Amino acid sequence: MSKNALCFDLILRGGTVVDGTGGEPFIADVGVRGEHIAAIGDLRAAHAPCVIEAAGLCVAPGFIDIHTHSDISLLYNPQQTSALAQGITTQVVGNCGIAMGLVTDEPIFAYERRWLAPYGIRVTWGGRLARFYELVGERGTATHIVPQVAHGTLRKRVMGMERRPPTPAELSRMQELMEQAVEDGVWGFSTGLEYAPGSYSQTEEIIELAKVAAKHGLFYSTHLRDEADHLVEAVQEALRIGEEAGIRVQLSHHKADGERNWGLVHRTLQMVDEARAKGLDVMLDQYPYDAYLTSLLTGILPDWATEGGPDAIADRLTNPTLREQIKAEILALHPDWNEPAHWQRVVIAVARNNRDLQGKSILQIAQERGCHPLECVLDILVEEHTFVSAARFTLSEEDVQTVLRYPLTMIGSDAIATAPLGKMSVDRVHPRNYGTFPRVLGRYVRELRLLSLPEAVYKMTGLPAQRLGLRDRGILREGAVADITVFNPLTVQDRATFEEPHQLPLGIEYVVVSGKIALQQGVPTGALAGRVLKRQEASCSLSF
Repeated sequence: MSKNALCFDLILRGGTVVDGTGGEPFIADVGVRGEHIAAIGDLRAAHAPCVIEAAGLCVAPGFIDIHTHSDISLLYNPQQTSALAQGITTQVVGNCGIAMGLVTDEPIFAYERRWLAPYGIRVTWGGRLARFYELVGERGTATHIVPQVAHGTLRKRVMGMERRPPTPAELSRMQELMEQAVEDGVWGFSTGLEYAPGSYSQTEEIIELAKVAAKHGLFYSTHLRDEADHLVEAVQEALRIGEEAGIRVQLSHHKADGERNWGLVHRTLQMVDEARAKGLDVMLDQYPYDAYLTSLLTGILPDWATEGGPDAIADRLTNPTLREQIKAEILALHPDWNEPAHWQRVVIAVARNNRDLQGKSILQIAQERGCHPLECVLDILVEEHTFVSAARFTLSEEDVQTVLRYPLTMIGSDAIATAPLGKMSVDRVHPRNYGTFPRVLGRYVRELRLLSLPEAVYKMTGLPAQRLGLRDRGILREGAVADITVFNPLTVQDRATFEEPHQLPLGIEYVVVSGKIALQQGVPTGALAGRVLKRQEASCSLSF
């Protein structure tokens, strides 16, 4: 062996290697040279200027978060602190039909610009993904980024917030913008069919766009049209899109919302099995919590009442006649919403005009204001000009475990990477932003033994890498990119709660991104070694 063969830039000594394939862990040293893993084995005779003593710790591939919205925060939070602290080295963005890189400075995108305004970020990239990610590259990023093209943002670009099918010319324009996004390096095509304007689309529109994505080898990730009473029909629609467009399908943050729908995931997972038996490539992602967080609008207002965007919505809710019509339709569809118990489960998360409401349930606010909870919801939407989010504690822990056990479920945080300091710490975010991956390892592996350690790591690394076609990540093998997460299996645990969400997890000791130490003893180092991964430039040198 040559002298150079014994020299590395970084050695992780004596750790328990969980390699991302689902295979049994083994004790080994890992040698890193430059951006790649150069050797795995007995490296006692080797030298490096930097050595991590990993005995008693698990050495795993860097976690791949298959479902995030961190493209929202990339320009004001290059450190991506809450993601990095979980052991995440790669984030898939542009989910649920929303892609910040496709946004323009036109008035129709006033809602999206409100995400950026507190941090002084202006939309200067003209809706071109390539330019947006050039800006990301100029500022740097602590994690790698995998972009998608998003239906909802494309539709707003072409049709605004109009509730109708596209004309042939409008559909053609959306397809042209998708082709442009493919040139810019996207990996997937996402929809958010529960959100306006995605909810205004018919299945046929999505199929025609998905055909363009399929032609270029992209996958289709979908926030289903309904995750509650019509969950089964929504899954049927997703499977139909996959079949007719000939595209791989991913069911985003799979769940059954509302107590009367608990247990439906057994049926939907059976539907996935049946579709796969017929040759359709279908997978899922999930975050391990029994509550979700989204816009207060979602699933409450009738679809017609959201047409036109925030200004039009506020106008309707302040028009006495239209307001009464909206209330009547809501209660006719959801008679149980007359009961206080439902509104106890809906808790305001982010309300930038009324920070005192954050953390309070709709029931509590209604009691304080002396009004019906539904009236309270409509008032808050007006006060916040619809820019308000809420956590809804309407999921089943049993369902969470059922979906998590399913072999083709990947782990995805559904988070916007944030940080526990400064302006970012003011918003009452979902604890998944900080705790998703440590929670799986701590609660569902160590405490409940729902998954074995190799299974869990595979769901975080090798499985999403396969879904993406990232052949040089998600595994610990010689020649792979040195994206590595080192954690303590005895202490790893989420600490973030709904009451105190801005808390870093325990037990994630080191994170290495492209051979650079980005997290050391749980503390970010400031390294910005991540990069935007363009699909056409991705390495194909390794295979599973």
